[in-house]
Amino acid sequence: MRLPEIFRDDRGVALPMAMIVLVLLTTLMMAFALLAQTEPVIAHNQHRTAQARAQAEAGFERAVWALSQGVVPPPAGSGVLGSLSSPLPVPPPDPYNGGVFVQNGSSGGFEVWVTSPDPLAQPHQRQITSLGWTPTKADDNAHRMIRGTVERFPLFSWETPCALCVRGDLQVGGNALIDGTSDPTCGGLKKGAVTSGIVDITSGSSVIKGDANSTNNQSGSDYLQGQTDPNLFAGITLTANNLKVLRERAKSTNTYFGPGYPDGSPAGSPTWSGTITFEASHKLKNGIVFIDTVSGNDIPTDQSAQNPSDFANVEIRGNPFDSGDFTGWIIVNGSLRINGDMKINGLVYAMNDLTYNGFGTGEIDGLAISQNIRDTNATAISSSDSSTTGNSRIKFNCNALQPPPDLNMGFTLVKGTYRELPGKVPPP
Repeated sequence: MRLPEIFRDDRGVALPMAMIVLVLLTTLMMAFALLAQTEPVIAHNQHRTAQARAQAEAGFERAVWALSQGVVPPPAGSGVLGSLSSPLPVPPPDPYNGGVFVQNGSSGGFEVWVTSPDPLAQPHQRQITSLGWTPTKADDNAHRMIRGTVERFPLFSWETPCALCVRGDLQVGGNALIDGTSDPTCGGLKKGAVTSGIVDITSGSSVIKGDANSTNNQSGSDYLQGQTDPNLFAGITLTANNLKVLRERAKSTNTYFGPGYPDGSPAGSPTWSGTITFEASHKLKNGIVFIDTVSGNDIPTDQSAQNPSDFANVEIRGNPFDSGDFTGWIIVNGSLRINGDMKINGLVYAMNDLTYNGFGTGEIDGLAISQNIRDTNATAISSSDSSTTGNSRIKFNCNALQPPPDLNMGFTLVKGTYRELPGKVPPP
Protein backbone atom coordinates (compact mmCIF):
# COMPACT_ATOMS: atom_id res chain seq x y z
CA MET A 1 0.00 0.00 0.00
CA ARG A 2 1.30 3.35 -0.96
CA LEU A 3 2.05 5.92 1.79
CA PRO A 4 -0.85 8.34 1.07
CA GLU A 5 -3.28 5.45 1.27
CA ILE A 6 -1.93 4.46 4.67
CA PHE A 7 -2.73 7.92 6.09
CA ARG A 8 -6.24 7.77 4.70
CA ASP A 9 -6.91 4.32 6.18
CA ASP A 10 -8.88 4.62 9.51
CA ARG A 11 -9.08 0.97 10.31
CA GLY A 12 -8.15 0.24 13.96
CA VAL A 13 -8.82 3.80 15.24
CA ALA A 14 -11.76 2.75 17.37
CA LEU A 15 -9.62 1.06 19.99
CA PRO A 16 -7.37 4.04 20.72
CA MET A 17 -10.37 6.39 20.82
CA ALA A 18 -12.20 4.07 23.18
CA MET A 19 -9.15 3.93 25.42
CA ILE A 20 -8.88 7.74 25.45
CA VAL A 21 -12.57 8.14 26.29
CA LEU A 22 -12.27 5.47 28.96
CA VAL A 23 -9.34 7.32 30.56
CA LEU A 24 -11.33 10.57 30.52
CA LEU A 25 -14.40 8.91 32.00
CA THR A 26 -12.30 7.21 34.65
CA THR A 27 -10.76 10.57 35.59
CA LEU A 28 -14.19 12.16 35.83
CA MET A 29 -15.53 9.27 37.88
CA MET A 30 -12.62 9.56 40.27
CA ALA A 31 -13.20 13.31 40.58
CA PHE A 32 -16.90 12.78 41.28
CA ALA A 33 -16.08 10.06 43.77
CA LEU A 34 -13.67 12.41 45.56
CA LEU A 35 -16.30 15.16 45.61
CA ALA A 36 -18.83 12.71 46.96
CA GLN A 37 -16.49 12.13 49.87
CA THR A 38 -15.48 15.77 50.53
CA GLU A 39 -18.75 17.61 49.86
CA PRO A 40 -20.56 16.13 52.87
CA VAL A 41 -17.58 17.11 55.02
CA ILE A 42 -17.64 20.65 53.62
CA ALA A 43 -21.41 20.87 54.05
CA HIS A 44 -21.13 19.52 57.57
CA ASN A 45 -18.47 22.08 58.47
CA GLN A 46 -20.51 24.88 56.93
CA HIS A 47 -23.53 23.73 58.87
CA ARG A 48 -21.55 23.65 62.13
CA THR A 49 -20.12 27.09 61.41
CA ALA A 50 -23.60 28.49 60.88
CA GLN A 51 -24.78 26.85 64.09
CA ALA A 52 -21.84 28.29 66.02
CA ARG A 53 -22.56 31.76 64.65
CA ALA A 54 -26.23 31.38 65.59
CA GLN A 55 -25.20 30.35 69.11
CA ALA A 56 -22.96 33.43 69.38
CA GLU A 57 -25.84 35.62 68.25
CA ALA A 58 -28.10 33.95 70.81
CA GLY A 59 -25.60 34.81 73.54
CA PHE A 60 -25.41 38.40 72.31
CA GLU A 61 -29.20 38.76 72.36
CA ARG A 62 -29.37 37.17 75.80
CA ALA A 63 -27.01 39.86 77.11
CA VAL A 64 -29.01 42.66 75.44
CA TRP A 65 -32.16 41.30 77.06
CA ALA A 66 -30.53 41.12 80.48
CA LEU A 67 -29.19 44.68 80.21
CA SER A 68 -32.53 46.07 79.04
CA GLN A 69 -34.43 44.29 81.80
CA GLY A 70 -32.16 46.02 84.29
CA VAL A 71 -33.24 49.43 82.99
CA VAL A 72 -36.95 49.26 82.22
CA PRO A 73 -38.34 49.24 84.82
CA PRO A 74 -35.44 50.56 86.95
CA PRO A 75 -33.36 47.90 88.71
CA ALA A 76 -34.69 48.81 92.15
CA GLY A 77 -38.20 47.72 91.21
CA SER A 78 -37.69 45.18 88.46
CA GLY A 79 -37.19 41.91 90.28
CA VAL A 80 -36.45 40.27 86.94
CA LEU A 81 -34.37 37.13 87.34
CA GLY A 82 -31.19 37.28 85.29
CA SER A 83 -31.22 41.02 84.63
CA LEU A 84 -28.05 43.11 84.64
CA SER A 85 -28.38 46.26 86.70
CA SER A 86 -26.95 49.68 85.89
CA PRO A 87 -24.24 50.55 86.72
CA LEU A 88 -22.82 47.22 85.66
CA PRO A 89 -21.56 45.13 88.61
CA VAL A 90 -17.82 44.49 88.61
CA PRO A 91 -17.28 41.67 87.99
CA PRO A 92 -20.57 40.91 86.25
CA PRO A 93 -22.46 37.90 87.60
CA ASP A 94 -22.67 34.54 85.86
CA PRO A 95 -23.16 33.91 83.00
CA TYR A 96 -22.16 37.38 81.78
CA ASN A 97 -18.52 37.16 82.86
CA GLY A 98 -17.55 34.36 80.48
CA GLY A 99 -17.27 31.94 83.36
CA VAL A 100 -20.21 29.75 82.37
CA PHE A 101 -20.88 27.78 79.19
CA VAL A 102 -24.62 28.10 78.58
CA GLN A 103 -25.98 25.02 76.81
CA ASN A 104 -28.58 26.26 74.34
CA GLY A 105 -30.43 23.22 73.06
CA SER A 106 -28.81 20.20 71.42
CA SER A 107 -26.90 22.18 68.80
CA GLY A 108 -24.48 23.89 71.17
CA GLY A 109 -24.16 26.86 73.49
CA PHE A 110 -22.33 30.10 74.20
CA GLU A 111 -20.15 32.08 76.55
CA VAL A 112 -20.77 35.82 77.05
CA TRP A 113 -18.68 38.69 78.39
CA VAL A 114 -20.35 42.03 79.24
CA THR A 115 -18.10 44.98 80.05
CA SER A 116 -18.29 48.78 80.36
CA PRO A 117 -15.72 50.23 77.90
CA ASP A 118 -15.67 53.65 79.60
CA PRO A 119 -17.94 53.67 82.67
CA LEU A 120 -17.28 57.34 83.50
CA ALA A 121 -17.45 59.07 80.13
CA GLN A 122 -19.95 56.62 78.58
CA PRO A 123 -21.94 55.15 81.48
CA HIS A 124 -24.75 53.92 79.24
CA GLN A 125 -22.61 51.90 76.84
CA ARG A 126 -21.83 48.20 77.19
CA GLN A 127 -19.57 45.98 75.11
CA ILE A 128 -20.84 42.46 74.54
CA THR A 129 -18.59 39.63 73.36
CA SER A 130 -20.23 36.29 72.63
CA LEU A 131 -18.50 33.03 71.72
CA GLY A 132 -20.70 30.33 70.24
CA TRP A 133 -19.79 26.62 70.19
CA THR A 134 -21.30 23.60 68.51
CA PRO A 135 -22.13 20.90 69.42
CA THR A 136 -20.23 21.35 72.71
CA LYS A 137 -17.41 23.50 74.04
CA ALA A 138 -14.20 21.78 72.91
CA ASP A 139 -11.09 23.05 71.18
CA ASP A 140 -11.68 20.94 68.08
CA ASN A 141 -15.35 21.91 67.70
CA ALA A 142 -16.78 24.71 65.58
CA HIS A 143 -16.84 28.15 67.19
CA ARG A 144 -17.57 31.74 66.22
CA MET A 145 -17.03 34.97 68.19
CA ILE A 146 -18.92 38.24 67.70
CA ARG A 147 -18.63 41.59 69.46
CA GLY A 148 -20.66 44.78 69.48
CA THR A 149 -21.40 47.89 71.53
CA VAL A 150 -24.89 48.59 72.79
CA GLU A 151 -26.21 51.79 74.32
CA ARG A 152 -29.33 53.09 76.02
CA PHE A 153 -30.88 56.48 76.65
CA PRO A 154 -30.24 58.23 79.94
CA LEU A 155 -32.94 57.39 82.46
CA PHE A 156 -33.44 61.06 83.27
CA SER A 157 -35.96 60.54 86.06
CA TRP A 158 -33.60 58.34 88.09
CA GLU A 159 -30.13 59.43 87.04
CA THR A 160 -30.31 63.20 87.26
CA PRO A 161 -28.77 64.76 90.39
CA CYS A 162 -30.72 68.02 90.03
CA ALA A 163 -33.83 69.83 88.82
CA LEU A 164 -31.65 72.24 86.82
CA CYS A 165 -28.28 70.98 85.59
CA VAL A 166 -25.87 73.49 84.04
CA ARG A 167 -22.42 73.05 82.53
CA GLY A 168 -21.18 76.55 83.29
CA ASP A 169 -22.43 79.53 85.30
CA LEU A 170 -25.97 80.02 86.58
CA GLN A 171 -27.64 83.32 87.44
CA VAL A 172 -30.89 83.22 89.42
CA GLY A 173 -32.95 86.36 89.97
CA GLY A 174 -36.44 87.76 90.51
CA ASN A 175 -38.90 85.40 92.17
CA ALA A 176 -37.40 82.32 90.56
CA LEU A 177 -37.86 78.89 92.17
CA ILE A 178 -35.67 75.87 91.47
CA ASP A 179 -36.96 72.93 93.49
CA GLY A 180 -35.39 69.46 93.54
CA THR A 181 -37.56 68.25 96.41
CA SER A 182 -41.00 68.41 94.80
CA ASP A 183 -40.99 64.72 93.80
CA PRO A 184 -38.81 62.25 95.79
CA THR A 185 -40.22 59.10 94.12
CA CYS A 186 -37.25 58.59 91.77
CA GLY A 187 -34.33 57.95 94.07
CA GLY A 188 -35.08 60.56 96.72
CA LEU A 189 -34.54 64.31 96.80
CA LYS A 190 -32.53 66.03 94.08
CA LYS A 191 -30.40 69.13 94.37
CA GLY A 192 -32.12 72.25 93.14
CA ALA A 193 -29.20 73.02 90.84
CA VAL A 194 -25.82 71.52 89.97
CA THR A 195 -23.35 73.58 87.95
CA SER A 196 -19.76 73.39 86.79
CA GLY A 197 -19.45 77.16 87.21
CA ILE A 198 -20.72 79.82 89.59
CA VAL A 199 -24.23 80.08 91.03
CA ASP A 200 -25.15 83.75 91.40
CA ILE A 201 -28.39 84.47 93.29
CA THR A 202 -29.13 88.10 92.51
CA SER A 203 -32.44 88.44 94.39
CA GLY A 204 -33.47 87.72 97.95
CA SER A 205 -36.79 86.46 96.62
CA SER A 206 -35.18 83.68 94.60
CA VAL A 207 -35.28 80.15 96.01
CA ILE A 208 -33.11 77.15 95.27
CA LYS A 209 -34.24 74.14 97.26
CA GLY A 210 -32.52 70.77 97.47
CA ASP A 211 -33.13 69.39 100.95
CA ALA A 212 -35.93 68.99 103.46
CA ASN A 213 -35.03 71.82 105.84
CA SER A 214 -36.65 75.27 105.74
CA THR A 215 -33.43 77.15 104.91
CA ASN A 216 -32.98 77.60 101.19
CA ASN A 217 -30.17 78.76 98.89
CA GLN A 218 -27.48 76.88 100.80
CA SER A 219 -24.43 75.91 98.80
CA GLY A 220 -23.70 72.20 99.24
CA SER A 221 -27.17 71.22 100.41
CA ASP A 222 -29.59 73.08 98.11
CA TYR A 223 -27.21 73.45 95.16
CA LEU A 224 -23.72 72.44 94.07
CA GLN A 225 -21.47 74.82 92.16
CA GLY A 226 -17.98 74.62 90.71
CA GLN A 227 -18.22 70.91 89.99
CA THR A 228 -15.06 70.22 87.97
CA ASP A 229 -15.48 66.50 87.37
CA PRO A 230 -15.83 66.25 83.54
CA ASN A 231 -17.96 63.12 83.96
CA LEU A 232 -20.49 64.79 86.29
CA PHE A 233 -23.11 65.16 83.58
CA ALA A 234 -22.26 62.02 81.64
CA GLY A 235 -25.25 60.13 83.02
CA ILE A 236 -27.71 62.71 81.65
CA THR A 237 -25.91 63.58 78.40
CA LEU A 238 -27.41 62.55 75.08
CA THR A 239 -24.83 60.85 72.87
CA ALA A 240 -24.58 61.09 69.08
CA ASN A 241 -26.43 57.79 68.82
CA ASN A 242 -29.19 59.08 71.15
CA LEU A 243 -29.53 62.30 69.16
CA LYS A 244 -29.80 60.37 65.91
CA VAL A 245 -32.66 58.27 67.27
CA LEU A 246 -34.48 61.34 68.59
CA ARG A 247 -33.93 63.22 65.32
CA GLU A 248 -35.42 60.40 63.25
CA ARG A 249 -38.27 59.95 65.72
CA ALA A 250 -39.16 63.67 65.53
CA LYS A 251 -39.10 63.52 61.73
CA SER A 252 -41.57 60.65 61.78
CA THR A 253 -43.98 62.56 64.07
CA ASN A 254 -43.72 65.92 62.27
CA THR A 255 -42.02 67.59 65.27
CA TYR A 256 -38.58 68.02 63.68
CA PHE A 257 -37.24 71.45 62.71
CA GLY A 258 -34.11 71.39 60.59
CA PRO A 259 -32.82 71.26 57.01
CA GLY A 260 -35.69 70.39 54.70
CA TYR A 261 -38.23 70.53 57.55
CA PRO A 262 -38.31 74.16 58.70
CA ASP A 263 -42.06 74.14 59.39
CA GLY A 264 -42.05 70.71 60.93
CA SER A 265 -43.13 68.98 57.74
CA PRO A 266 -41.41 67.63 54.62
CA ALA A 267 -43.50 70.06 52.56
CA GLY A 268 -41.78 73.08 54.14
CA SER A 269 -39.21 75.25 52.46
CA PRO A 270 -35.77 73.56 52.32
CA THR A 271 -34.08 76.76 53.53
CA TRP A 272 -33.31 76.41 57.22
CA SER A 273 -31.53 79.20 59.11
CA GLY A 274 -31.57 77.58 62.54
CA THR A 275 -33.43 80.58 64.02
CA ILE A 276 -37.05 79.90 64.93
CA THR A 277 -39.70 81.31 67.26
CA PHE A 278 -42.65 79.38 68.64
CA GLU A 279 -45.64 81.51 69.65
CA ALA A 280 -49.38 81.79 69.10
CA SER A 281 -48.96 81.89 65.32
CA HIS A 282 -46.44 79.05 65.22
CA LYS A 283 -47.25 76.39 67.78
CA LEU A 284 -45.58 73.23 69.02
CA LYS A 285 -47.18 69.81 69.27
CA ASN A 286 -46.60 67.45 72.18
CA GLY A 287 -44.03 64.68 71.88
CA ILE A 288 -40.35 64.67 71.00
CA VAL A 289 -39.51 68.09 69.57
CA PHE A 290 -36.07 68.31 67.94
CA ILE A 291 -34.76 71.69 66.73
CA ASP A 292 -31.60 71.05 64.74
CA THR A 293 -28.52 72.96 63.63
CA VAL A 294 -28.40 74.78 60.29
CA SER A 295 -26.43 71.90 58.77
CA GLY A 296 -28.41 69.16 60.46
CA ASN A 297 -25.21 67.80 62.01
CA ASP A 298 -24.39 67.42 65.69
CA ILE A 299 -22.29 70.14 67.33
CA PRO A 300 -18.69 68.90 67.77
CA THR A 301 -17.56 68.58 71.36
CA ASP A 302 -14.19 70.07 70.37
CA GLN A 303 -14.70 73.85 70.50
CA SER A 304 -12.04 74.47 67.85
CA ALA A 305 -14.17 72.47 65.39
CA GLN A 306 -17.42 74.29 66.22
CA ASN A 307 -19.14 76.87 64.06
CA PRO A 308 -21.41 79.04 66.29
CA SER A 309 -23.37 80.25 63.25
CA ASP A 310 -24.47 76.65 62.74
CA PHE A 311 -26.16 76.47 66.15
CA ALA A 312 -29.93 76.55 66.47
CA ASN A 313 -31.30 79.75 68.01
CA VAL A 314 -34.75 79.09 69.49
CA GLU A 315 -37.27 81.21 71.36
CA ILE A 316 -40.50 79.97 72.93
CA ARG A 317 -42.88 82.75 73.99
CA GLY A 318 -46.48 83.79 74.39
CA ASN A 319 -48.97 80.99 73.77
CA PRO A 320 -46.84 78.49 71.86
CA PHE A 321 -48.46 75.09 72.50
CA ASP A 322 -51.31 73.37 70.69
CA SER A 323 -52.82 71.87 73.84
CA GLY A 324 -52.30 74.68 76.35
CA ASP A 325 -49.51 72.94 78.25
CA PHE A 326 -46.66 71.05 76.63
CA THR A 327 -45.92 67.40 77.41
CA GLY A 328 -42.81 65.70 76.06
CA TRP A 329 -39.13 66.39 75.40
CA ILE A 330 -37.75 69.57 73.82
CA ILE A 331 -34.24 69.03 72.39
CA VAL A 332 -32.43 72.08 71.00
CA ASN A 333 -29.18 71.63 69.08
CA GLY A 334 -28.08 75.11 70.11
CA SER A 335 -29.46 77.81 72.44
CA LEU A 336 -32.96 78.19 73.89
CA ARG A 337 -34.85 81.14 75.38
CA ILE A 338 -38.20 80.66 77.12
CA ASN A 339 -40.25 83.79 77.83
CA GLY A 340 -43.79 83.83 79.13
CA ASP A 341 -46.52 82.20 81.17
CA MET A 342 -46.51 78.59 80.01
CA LYS A 343 -46.14 75.13 81.49
CA ILE A 344 -43.75 72.52 80.13
CA ASN A 345 -44.18 68.99 81.47
CA GLY A 346 -41.11 66.92 80.71
CA LEU A 347 -37.54 67.51 79.59
CA VAL A 348 -35.96 70.74 78.35
CA TYR A 349 -32.52 70.00 76.90
CA ALA A 350 -30.32 72.70 75.36
CA MET A 351 -26.96 71.80 73.85
CA ASN A 352 -25.79 75.35 74.52
CA ASP A 353 -27.35 78.21 76.56
CA LEU A 354 -30.69 78.13 78.33
CA THR A 355 -32.43 81.35 79.36
CA TYR A 356 -35.74 81.12 81.15
CA ASN A 357 -37.78 84.22 82.00
CA GLY A 358 -41.15 83.10 83.24
CA PHE A 359 -44.09 84.86 84.80
CA GLY A 360 -47.62 84.12 85.97
CA THR A 361 -48.21 80.45 86.81
CA GLY A 362 -45.91 78.99 84.18
CA GLU A 363 -43.18 76.46 85.06
CA ILE A 364 -40.98 73.65 83.83
CA ASP A 365 -42.30 70.57 85.57
CA GLY A 366 -39.71 67.84 85.03
CA LEU A 367 -36.04 68.61 84.34
CA ALA A 368 -33.98 71.30 82.58
CA ILE A 369 -30.44 70.69 81.27
CA SER A 370 -28.09 73.27 79.79
CA GLN A 371 -25.01 71.60 78.30
CA ASN A 372 -23.27 74.85 77.27
CA ILE A 373 -21.21 73.01 74.71
CA ARG A 374 -19.75 76.30 73.51
CA ASP A 375 -19.83 78.70 76.47
CA THR A 376 -18.42 76.64 79.35
CA ASN A 377 -15.63 79.17 79.93
CA ALA A 378 -17.92 82.14 80.57
CA THR A 379 -17.39 83.63 84.05
CA ALA A 380 -19.02 87.05 83.89
CA ILE A 381 -22.32 86.96 85.72
CA SER A 382 -23.82 89.49 83.31
CA SER A 383 -23.32 87.00 80.51
CA SER A 384 -23.73 83.80 82.44
CA ASP A 385 -24.37 80.57 80.61
CA SER A 386 -27.84 80.02 82.03
CA SER A 387 -30.22 82.32 83.83
CA THR A 388 -33.64 82.07 85.41
CA THR A 389 -35.36 85.31 86.30
CA GLY A 390 -38.86 86.71 86.86
CA ASN A 391 -41.30 84.14 88.24
CA SER A 392 -39.51 81.24 86.59
CA ARG A 393 -40.16 77.93 88.28
CA ILE A 394 -38.36 74.66 87.65
CA LYS A 395 -39.65 71.73 89.67
CA PHE A 396 -38.32 68.22 89.45
CA ASN A 397 -41.08 65.79 88.48
CA CYS A 398 -40.27 62.11 88.10
CA ASN A 399 -43.48 61.11 86.35
CA ALA A 400 -43.25 63.95 83.80
CA LEU A 401 -39.86 62.61 82.70
CA GLN A 402 -41.14 59.21 81.64
CA PRO A 403 -40.06 58.52 78.04
CA PRO A 404 -42.53 59.25 75.25
CA PRO A 405 -44.52 56.25 74.03
CA ASP A 406 -42.67 53.74 71.83
CA LEU A 407 -39.23 55.17 72.61
CA ASN A 408 -37.03 52.17 73.36
CA MET A 409 -35.24 52.89 76.63
CA GLY A 410 -33.47 49.53 76.60
CA PHE A 411 -30.08 48.80 75.06
CA THR A 412 -29.75 48.92 71.29
CA LEU A 413 -26.82 48.33 68.95
CA VAL A 414 -24.51 51.24 68.15
CA LYS A 415 -24.24 51.29 64.36
CA GLY A 416 -20.90 50.13 62.97
CA THR A 417 -19.74 48.23 66.08
CA TYR A 418 -21.11 44.75 65.34
CA ARG A 419 -18.45 42.46 63.88
CA GLU A 420 -17.14 38.90 63.86
CA LEU A 421 -13.76 38.30 65.47
CA PRO A 422 -11.18 35.69 64.48
CA GLY A 423 -10.30 32.90 66.85
CA LYS A 424 -11.73 32.45 70.30
CA VAL A 425 -9.78 34.86 72.47
CA PRO A 426 -12.02 36.38 75.18
CA PRO A 427 -11.95 40.12 75.99
CA PRO A 428 -9.33 41.32 78.50
